Amino acid sequence: MIMKEICIIKYPGDTAIYGIGTYFEEYVYYFKNTGCKINLIEIENKLTDFYIKEDGNIRQIHIPFVKIPEIEKHNKGICRLLQLYIEDSENLVFHFQYPGNDNFLEIITKYFPLSKLVHTIHYFNWIRQINNDISLFEKIIKKKEDKKIKTSYRQVIDDYNKEKSYLEKQDHIICLSDDTYDLIKNVYQINSKLWLIPNGLREKNKRLSERQKMDLRKKYYIRTEEKILLYVGRIEPAKGIYTLVSCFDEIISNYPDCRLVIIGDGDIDGVIKECGSFLSKVIFTGRIEKKKLFQWYQIADIGLFPSYIEQCSYVGIEMMMHGLPVVASDGFGVKNMFHDRVNAKIAKIGNRKNLNEYRKNLKNSVIELLNSDLSEMQKAARKEYNSKYSIENMQKKYTELINSL
Repeated sequence: MIMKEICIIKYPGDTAIYGIGTYFEEYVYYFKNTGCKINLIEIENKLTDFYIKEDGNIRQIHIPFVKIPEIEKHNKGICRLLQLYIEDSENLVFHFQYPGNDNFLEIITKYFPLSKLVHTIHYFNWIRQINNDISLFEKIIKKKEDKKIKTSYRQVIDDYNKEKSYLEKQDHIICLSDDTYDLIKNVYQINSKLWLIPNGLREKNKRLSERQKMDLRKKYYIRTEEKILLYVGRIEPAKGIYTLVSCFDEIISNYPDCRLVIIGDGDIDGVIKECGSFLSKVIFTGRIEKKKLFQWYQIADIGLFPSYIEQCSYVGIEMMMHGLPVVASDGFGVKNMFHDRVNAKIAKIGNRKNLNEYRKNLKNSVIELLNSDLSEMQKAARKEYNSKYSIENMQKKYTELINSL
């Protein structure tokens, strides 16, 4: 491993406590054990104190919000400050995690001309504007010079152009899924500096014995014969949770001895309203600590992953790591992780304008798994985790990337 100095650019936001937060933990864990020097550069959007903390080869540089109207002056101020603590060299790498702006990249290049720029794609700015519909996005970009398309989807096209310009300035781009890799290559027309590096996860918790699982079920007042269907993640439309809940009454009608457990925060009130008469069959935990979350993974019978779009979900990886059979969608990025009748039963989304098809497919897929022998799928889930999503696989890919810089 070539020794590098890595500068990870972090911004505040809710995503830091979800998937990207886990990504940072695993990323820092890897580099902490390589001898590379790590600078965690946190750029705040509120008034806080400036401080620096050091722990071995990891240095945290916390930069408070400064009220400067001109973005260029603000970015220059950040870079001047970083120059006091970071020396420019060919072994210096700036690693970005959020879609940024060209100005910041240009200024970093000016103040640190010898450094390399790397970006990991965790999400796209335009995605919510078109209800997470990648097919629609591809059609928009293909016809973006059409006057009608320009008028109807101006913001989507503007975001695409900004992201394309931003990504083209990077020395290397990390894609977390095959679908994103193909999108960047075919739609963004960038293919010379792409890396496919799926997320990896350490197996931190001891697996429970069957007796321990039974004791834990008793603790949560879950009967032995009761099947637990587990959803983990933010409660929002993109995750498919509303479509899932809308068909749960039919699932109960076919298989009365099951219970839906929803772990995560967001629009809990909205989902409660959807539950209606079967609310007693649904458990809402809110957002819980990892230790308790991993307990639920181990006592659950089936994982539910109805999301419309993902990059490389840590929830999905955690389900595989715990050997959970999964009902998953065929959404963007999701289909790269879950394979029909291997480690999951796939419910096709179908027509995005009429979700009755997806609703029906979700219901049928859950009922099929509830009535199946899940032992082979449990083994396949663990095999998929070990072969593709373990921390060792992630480390191997990042070692190749760092050595190429």
